[in-house]
Amino acid sequence: MKPILPVLLFLCAGLAATSLPAHAQSPDEDLAAARAAVTQTPSGQTGGLETDDPDMAAMVKKVKIITRSKSATELPENTPIALDLGLVDVPGADSKLTEGVTAKAYARYVKVEEQKVGQLVLSGVEKDGRAEALNSDDFVAQFALENDPKLDPAAPITIEGDQSELIAALKRLAVAGDEETASKKEVEEAGVGASDGAVASNAASNPDAGSYTTPGALELDDTPQTSTRITAEGCKMRIDLDQLQAIQQTRMATTTDGETSYGTCADGEERYKINKSYSACSYIEDLDARTATASFIYYYTDGSGNRVEHGECQPDPEARFDIVEDSSACRVSLDYDAGTVITNAKLVYTNQSGRKIEVRDCSPSEDVAPAVMSATSEGCDIRDDFDAGVSYQRHKYVYELGGVSYSTACTDSGTEFAHETVYKTDGGDYVCTPLINSKDKSVTLQSRVRILVNGLEQFRTACTPDTTSMDVIATTEGCEDPAYWTHSLSAGQSYGSERYYYFYDDKQEFITDCQKSDQVYTHQVEITGWQPHDDQLFAYALSTVYIDGTPQGRYNIKTSEVLPGTAQTPYTYDGESTAPNSDVTYEDCTRFAGQDLVRNYTRPDGTKYALTVGAADPVDQGNVCTAQITWGPDTHATYALSSSNYYNAGNVCGTTTLSFNYSSGDNDFSGTNSTANHCAFTDAIGTKSILREDGEVIGEPVSASCRATSSAPSIRNYRTQNGGQSIQFRPFGPAYPALTIAIKSQCIVNWGWPL
Repeated sequence: MKPILPVLLFLCAGLAATSLPAHAQSPDEDLAAARAAVTQTPSGQTGGLETDDPDMAAMVKKVKIITRSKSATELPENTPIALDLGLVDVPGADSKLTEGVTAKAYARYVKVEEQKVGQLVLSGVEKDGRAEALNSDDFVAQFALENDPKLDPAAPITIEGDQSELIAALKRLAVAGDEETASKKEVEEAGVGASDGAVASNAASNPDAGSYTTPGALELDDTPQTSTRITAEGCKMRIDLDQLQAIQQTRMATTTDGETSYGTCADGEERYKINKSYSACSYIEDLDARTATASFIYYYTDGSGNRVEHGECQPDPEARFDIVEDSSACRVSLDYDAGTVITNAKLVYTNQSGRKIEVRDCSPSEDVAPAVMSATSEGCDIRDDFDAGVSYQRHKYVYELGGVSYSTACTDSGTEFAHETVYKTDGGDYVCTPLINSKDKSVTLQSRVRILVNGLEQFRTACTPDTTSMDVIATTEGCEDPAYWTHSLSAGQSYGSERYYYFYDDKQEFITDCQKSDQVYTHQVEITGWQPHDDQLFAYALSTVYIDGTPQGRYNIKTSEVLPGTAQTPYTYDGESTAPNSDVTYEDCTRFAGQDLVRNYTRPDGTKYALTVGAADPVDQGNVCTAQITWGPDTHATYALSSSNYYNAGNVCGTTTLSFNYSSGDNDFSGTNSTANHCAFTDAIGTKSILREDGEVIGEPVSASCRATSSAPSIRNYRTQNGGQSIQFRPFGPAYPALTIAIKSQCIVNWGWPL
């Protein structure tokens, strides 16, 4: 498995660096050009580098180090890879110091205005399995690439680096190598050797070897331990609104014997998409311009699913909506003095979610002109007051809106008409036919109550016999049922019924049928319920119209009906509030519970009504994501010494100092030797996914490799060869280690993932 590669700490795209396109000239010419580039930069100058960064200014003390890639390597974009370089020329260093040395580096390429730019840093040098770490901040290269972002082993790569630091590291490698060689030589001179692990008898040829005893216990090497890692500690998130990305900056942390030094923060591999959130911002309502503009705030969701907002709410000019009038939910206003009907309207707009939002409550419309209303008596009965001898004209107002005719209830207009009882018309004719009693040869005249309306006569009663001329008697007998009476809702009156008779031979002789009398019953009205109209915030009263005092007592003329011309009773306003609704929305990992902005009203019957007038700010219910970490299968790898001998082996796992102690004759021998370790690895790929409560995966899953390592020194076998003693090694590595939960948990911590 490949190790996790660090995110490099690279310089900005404007850094001046040597750019040598592959195949442009021969390798020797390339090397000559690279050397020339070094000599052309006077000591103490930056070679055209201009920067305000104090860390960059320190580069004036650096030299040009010429390297070559050891193999043709294609560079990835953004994500760095590890590679090995050969040291071609280190100014001021003896060639023996660079012989056999491999420079360890990380490299990638980035795009700057469509130009591919290679970026490289040195992290250390290595020789014969021994390693020395370098501060990667002090060894940087940046160079232009052709379309194919590949490193050519034939083309030199010039790195600006700290001369003294590199030479010091090379010298430490050389000294460690000399000490190791001397130690081996001492052992060889002592005549100690090894082959297949069996100790042979050599008493006849080498009595000293015959007294050989088993080496003592292993002792750990006290060489300073150095490790490097990439960390976001102390680095900020860089917000790139041009690319709509939040980029986690990272830096190299180098730890030597517990002391940690840090490099400069630079863009790392963790990047999060920046989105616009409209849920957390209000609309900007401009009544003068009649527009409503949505506002948004930038946010991103980090690797733990947390919502992070950036900046303040700002208008989105591409989300602008017209504010218009809406009269459908408003009642009209009647101006009796001006004789006009005023259309009222709300100001509303439709938001991004398609919901109607109210900006202003019902007010006189600016778009619809007032309509004219007129008074008319048509459809309104005259109201009679026989006790006072007067009748009253009634009228109502009519108007038209949107092609629909409307009218008010009938009311007294203020015009009165005096009653007059007449038997004959002005022309001398009887208004009613006289009643003739053929038995006693008598005649009874009849009269009616008349009024003059606009010069025209109107009769308000039926023909009534004159009871003064003969024994004619009025009675309600047989006319008691109000169902057959005359009821005038517009006049608010009902008229009783009666008929007339006289006695003949002590027997009633009816001379008329039941007819309207002058007995007036005034209508009584009681509200028995309400017909709500929530869309316009009013209710019509449901009325029961009745009369009392009839021969049958109370009589209902209308029961729980909306009477013609009934006024609209408005609801009582109780103020605004918010109310939850069933809407649930998500912005990445953040859940929002919808709310409505409502206006509260009380209906005339005391019940409550909440009118939704828009969308209130939703309730942020926080992060509803969890980090789900899954592990791939365990895989294994082994780094071991070759089966030949120590000197040709690659010491990829470090060394262990071995103490030895043996006797030969009268002499005792003791000392220490360094031996290479064999390493075994168990690797597994961990994958972190951010999972929302509804099952949706947020962002892209991130994977990294976790490793468990075990190591053991080679096994020494001693034997006599050609009369002398020698030491040989054979590979013998440890078993594959267990990749335990504890190790995996530590990997998760190192990666900065949530546990």
